Amino acid sequence: MLRGTHQPRVREDSTGSIAYDLVRGAFFLFGFPHNAFGSFDITSKCNLRCRHCYYFTQSHPDDLADQQWLDLMAGLKSKSWFRFPFLQASWVGGEPLLRKDLIEKLRGYFRFNTIVTNGTLPLPDWPDVRFYVSVDGPAEVHDEIRGKPGLHARIKKNIARSDLDITIACCINRLNARHIEDMVREWDRSTVSHMVFDFYTPMLGQEDDLYLTPPEKDTICDLLIELRRIYGDFIVVPESTFRLMKSDISQKVTSRCVFRDKGFAYAANGEPKPKCTLGKRADCSRCGCVVPYYIASLTWRRFVLADWYRQIVHRNRARPV
Repeated sequence: MLRGTHQPRVREDSTGSIAYDLVRGAFFLFGFPHNAFGSFDITSKCNLRCRHCYYFTQSHPDDLADQQWLDLMAGLKSKSWFRFPFLQASWVGGEPLLRKDLIEKLRGYFRFNTIVTNGTLPLPDWPDVRFYVSVDGPAEVHDEIRGKPGLHARIKKNIARSDLDITIACCINRLNARHIEDMVREWDRSTVSHMVFDFYTPMLGQEDDLYLTPPEKDTICDLLIELRRIYGDFIVVPESTFRLMKSDISQKVTSRCVFRDKGFAYAANGEPKPKCTLGKRADCSRCGCVVPYYIASLTWRRFVLADWYRQIVHRNRARPV
């Protein structure tokens, strides 16, 4: 059950926008385009060592030099049958903003760019880029997970501007699961555009105290659905994404993961990564990454139709008499 009587800011729900509906319509009719979406570990270096980070549970090769990255991207362009510029890239790591100048040179290869950052470095002045800033709870919880005091305050200072497209990204685990509603309330009052949630994904053979059991995740998914109905597009993925994360259907999503089959992921040495962005040790049977569930919510037709129906109902209820 939700707590309190906080009133969220009134927002236009972009899941009802013409552009968004056109994209969903294209996916509905034609499926997910091959090699149109992917990620690049632009560096294996990071200024943090977070408790729940998948990256440093695995070994990583040395980074490519700037010119090698430029050569790689030019090669991908020359060999691609897909319409150029490519559709979308997520720049990850490591901490991608440690190579901000290189991303500046490479992002023009893609129509849409997302930077997934820990928020401890100033954000570049790129209004055409979406920044996903990782925040894992209220200040005390976030700083415990991230391993340094004062990080939460530094993030708030670095993103205190309204001219950039900033989404707060929270990885739900046992340390922060009880703070989800508090986080939504806190960031709803800020200048950020959206929030997105996923779950901690263990690596193969790894058992630890951060992983939430399927029944626990189901309860949290119900809460996220409830919050999505209240806060609308501030929680950026559609309601059906959280429905697909629930244990009665999640294995069907991960067993035919669209990103694994049709997306791409490159390591810091420029080589393709097995499976997905999380790498070869990711335990797909316990996947909590939002990406496969979000893609399924855009391409599995009965869920697309259900979301469209909810949009129509919402618009009719919101229409003045």
